[in-house]
Amino acid sequence: MKLTIVGNRISITVIAMIMTAGAFFGGNLVYGQQTLDIKTPGGNEAFGGEKMGTVTIVPKEHTVNVVANMTSPPKEGTVFEGWLSDVGGSDYKLSLGEFSKNGTLDYTTTMVNPYTYTQFIVTQEPFEDPDPNAAATLAGAELVSPFGQ
Repeated sequence: MKLTIVGNRISITVIAMIMTAGAFFGGNLVYGQQTLDIKTPGGNEAFGGEKMGTVTIVPKEHTVNVVANMTSPPKEGTVFEGWLSDVGGSDYKLSLGEFSKNGTLDYTTTMVNPYTYTQFIVTQEPFEDPDPNAAATLAGAELVSPFGQ
């Protein structure tokens, strides 16, 4: 490990080693685990606005687990719904279902290639919405590599 102090900045060149070591859990390799802030659209980024929650995505082989938490409830008569979206590719949106009343979403499935998705998005849908399409995006997170491939 190399620690460098320049002014009030500290540089540690062991980050890659920690990230690599952190990819192993119980002897199993975890591929591309991410914990991201769920934010409203804004600024120079697709989701550079106000933080509304967090999402953790854990792909492992062909299984994907998505756990999201929203910090505030939806408007009266609506629910939050989570989606994986292939923005800039097919533009397909895969519904992960609605968040529970306590503001959490826990979704696990088998996928051939989860890495084609580029965003996790949250929409606000009418309660018992019969329309299978996504409403306007309320908030979301840009997925980082290895996603978006």
